[in-house]
Amino acid sequence: MFAKRIAIFNPDNLSGGNAEKHERSNELSGFNQGRGKQHGAALLVMLVILVVGIAAILVNSLTASSVKTARQATTAAALAQAKDALIGYAVSDLNRPGELPCPDFDNDGMITLADYSGINCKSLIGRLPWKTLGLPDLRDGSGEHLWYAISDTFHANGSTIINSNTQGTLLVYNADGVSLQTQSGYSAVAVIFAPGNPIGTQTRNTVAQQNDAANYLDFANSRNNATASGPFIAGASSDTFNDQLLYITTKDLIPLLEQRVAGAVKNALADYYSLNGYYPWADNLGYGSDNYLANDGENRGWLPRDASAGGAPDWAAGNLPQWFFDNQWYALIYYSVAQKYTEDPYHCSTCDNYTLSVDGANGVRALFFMPGTPIAPQQRISTSDVATLSNYLEDSQNKDNNNDLYVTPTSQAADRDRLYWLSSSSIWKP
Repeated sequence: MFAKRIAIFNPDNLSGGNAEKHERSNELSGFNQGRGKQHGAALLVMLVILVVGIAAILVNSLTASSVKTARQATTAAALAQAKDALIGYAVSDLNRPGELPCPDFDNDGMITLADYSGINCKSLIGRLPWKTLGLPDLRDGSGEHLWYAISDTFHANGSTIINSNTQGTLLVYNADGVSLQTQSGYSAVAVIFAPGNPIGTQTRNTVAQQNDAANYLDFANSRNNATASGPFIAGASSDTFNDQLLYITTKDLIPLLEQRVAGAVKNALADYYSLNGYYPWADNLGYGSDNYLANDGENRGWLPRDASAGGAPDWAAGNLPQWFFDNQWYALIYYSVAQKYTEDPYHCSTCDNYTLSVDGANGVRALFFMPGTPIAPQQRISTSDVATLSNYLEDSQNKDNNNDLYVTPTSQAADRDRLYWLSSSSIWKP
């Protein structure tokens, strides 16, 4: 019995059992290590997928943002180019400077008889006539042609006189639909629209649909951009509104138009002097003298429509273009000639000095003012308004009409009154 027990507890047997357990332990350890490696690999794969997903979202977001920014930039550039082209067209018009082309009604890019009803524009809203304006195929960031609305006072073939007093009639509201974006006294002459992609019920498939402003221009806060005469709205971008717009006011147009008129007056005065050796008398500024005929012996007042007075002749044919008379520019231009350069210096009843003076510099031969657009409290409607020089000029030394001393206008705003004067060396300034 004892021997058997000794055999059972033989140290060799005990050593063999521990080795077997150790081997099993090693197997379990290897298994666990394998599982750990697999688990780690799975986590790494999941992390990679997560990173790739986040990167894709960021890339898509950045791409969408970049596309939106690029489209907005394209739209802004197209609107600005259209505005410049319209102003250039208006200023350079041969027959009625200041007028703008009718909107393009049939989307062919140019103005033809199809865009007229008789002599009038078929509609005061339509597409921008980019071909007529000499532009490339101008489109917004969504690939759509621009639309365009025009004031009734500035459209082509209109009967309205266009000069510094002419105002636009189109109103543009801010996004709230309540506050005006166009300033008082500066309603828009024209409004240019970038319509963007179709939204809501807008459909642009058939020709009729493509010529319907409602399928391109949007409605917000009781303001509808698809109406011919407005009022219009510069709305906030949303799922139901994506118009972008830019407008032209008299602040944009009239100063450039006045520069063209000033050029015509300079040339006419130079031609008159070249033919006669003196400059014409002025029209008296007094109440009731709004016939704009030169008054013998008057050296300051309005630039005369008819320059003949005393022995002085009228403007020679072609001295001033017909549109100058048709649009009554003479009724807005204050003019003065130095005693030395009149037809009869000793017959001048209003002259104070032998020459005129500007900013203290003597020797000025002649001068005139372009008036700019009227601002409150200026009025230029009645005969009494015409006789009140403060309705046209702003600096006290220029609007007193009782001496030959003048100053460069204080305001440098583009649409305020501007002085043009002929120096002793016969050079026009500015």
